[in-house]
Amino acid sequence: MKKKIAVDIVLPVYYGNAPELEKSIETLVNYGKENLREYVWTIVIAINGNQPEEILGLAKKLEKKYPKYIEHIYTPNPGKGYGVLEAWARRNPDIYTYMDIDLSTDLQAYKALLKGIQGGNDIVVGSRYHKDAKIKRSLKRYVISRGYIVFFYRSILQVPVHDAQCGFKAVNKRVVQEILPLIKDKVWFWESEMLYLAHKKGCMIKEIPVVWTERKISGVNMMKIIPNFIKNVIRMRFTKF
Repeated sequence: MKKKIAVDIVLPVYYGNAPELEKSIETLVNYGKENLREYVWTIVIAINGNQPEEILGLAKKLEKKYPKYIEHIYTPNPGKGYGVLEAWARRNPDIYTYMDIDLSTDLQAYKALLKGIQGGNDIVVGSRYHKDAKIKRSLKRYVISRGYIVFFYRSILQVPVHDAQCGFKAVNKRVVQEILPLIKDKVWFWESEMLYLAHKKGCMIKEIPVVWTERKISGVNMMKIIPNFIKNVIRMRFTKF
């Protein structure tokens, strides 16, 4: 009998995500039971930052409710990147994936992430700006996001992706072992940095279209993080390999 492929679904969370956690876990568990029967899959709740008590309590409760499917980790370092990268570094599935806790990306695209890695790609990126994607978001956030990708990321770093920051990605063992240790910024810029490093190292990167809906609950203030992104783009531009 052929061995099933092991898949991790990492959900980065911090104390502000408490209202979303249980509902998102229930949605994912139901999705996995119905759609991921050919895989061995684990949902990893990657808790990061301070004030973790409530989230840790919820995670342990969910582990007891779904002992076959749920695990959790904790890092005191705040930031989505720390949560995802810590989970990927600690574990050893065949395919590593992550998605945002609000499930703003429709799960109908999830198997395309997995098939993309199984098809030989090193990274598969869910893209809101793929020609076949469908998105619902405010005009302000759309303009800011597209401006960053077009004018700062693609033009300066020459990375051939249309959406570096969508919280819906899959990577293989090569990326975890060779690319992740090189990432310097592990808060918000980590995805852009990972893709840039992977492109420079000759990794195969594939974009897939997604259906994406902006959620009202968000821990991201784009006007505050964009200057940091620009600084990091300039840093990467002058990084020697």
